[in-house]
Amino acid sequence: MDCFVSALAIYPLKSAAGIPVPSARITPRGLEWDRHWMLVDADGNFVTQRVQPRMALIRASVEDGMLALEAPGMPDLLARPYTPVTLHVKVWNDQVPAETVSAEADAWLCAFLSAKVRLVHFPEAVQREVDPFWAGNGHFTSFSDGFPFLVTTQSGFDRLSMQWERPVHWLRFRPNIVIGGTALPFAEDKWSELQISGTKFAMVKPCSRCVIPSIDPVTALKDSGFQQMLAHERRQADGKIYLGQNAVVITLGGEGRISTGDRVQWITAV
Repeated sequence: MDCFVSALAIYPLKSAAGIPVPSARITPRGLEWDRHWMLVDADGNFVTQRVQPRMALIRASVEDGMLALEAPGMPDLLARPYTPVTLHVKVWNDQVPAETVSAEADAWLCAFLSAKVRLVHFPEAVQREVDPFWAGNGHFTSFSDGFPFLVTTQSGFDRLSMQWERPVHWLRFRPNIVIGGTALPFAEDKWSELQISGTKFAMVKPCSRCVIPSIDPVTALKDSGFQQMLAHERRQADGKIYLGQNAVVITLGGEGRISTGDRVQWITAV
C-alpha cells in the first residue's frame, strides 16, 4: 500500500492550537516556525495545557515573522517585538536562552488565561541540542518538549476512533507529520526511517503521552474517559502511554520542503 503525507501542522506558540498547513519548509530544528514562541511563568518555567487548558483556544500564526494571536473574546493581536531582553527559561530539564517579546502581548495572554505569564521567543542564533542518547550528536530543536519532529499515522487515529466510538482528531496529539495509507494501526511503532521528498528522517524515540490528548482542542475541556481509553490501548510495559514517534532529519533532500500528498517510503526497524 502506498503511504503519503495526509496532514502537516505547526505549533508556533508551544501548546497553543495547532495550525494545519499544506506544506512547510524543513529546518534542522523542525518545520519552519514550529515552537518558536513559548509562555513562561514568573520563575521562567514553561507553561502548557497541562496547567492551562485554555491555551488550546489560542490560535497563534506567523505574519511577517511576528506572532499573530487570536482567542475567543479577545481582540486580535500582532505581537510586535520590542527591544528584547534575554532570559534563561526552563523546558523540562533544559535551561534555554530566550528573548522577551512585548509587554502588550504579555498583558493580552495574562488577560485571556487569568494567570501571570510571559511570552518569549527562541533566538535564531541559539542551538538547543536534542538528547544524544536517543538521536546521536548534531541534532537540534527549539521549544519542543525534546525533538524537532513528531510523526504519527492516520491508521492509529482510526483505531482510537473505533475504540472511543466517536472521531478522534489527530490534532489532539499535536504531531507535525501524519502519514496516511497504512493498513496497520500505529505502524510508526515499527519504523526506523522515513523518506519524504528526498529528505530522510530517523525515528529515534517513542513519544510518551501526558494528559494533553484528553483535552478537546475545540472546547479546551478535559475528558478523563479519553485518557482511560488511551491507556487501555497504548500503555506499555513501563507503565507509560506512548503514541507517535519523535524524529530527526538525517539527510535534507529535494527542495527542503514537505507537502500533503507527498509519497512516503519507510524502513522497518530490525
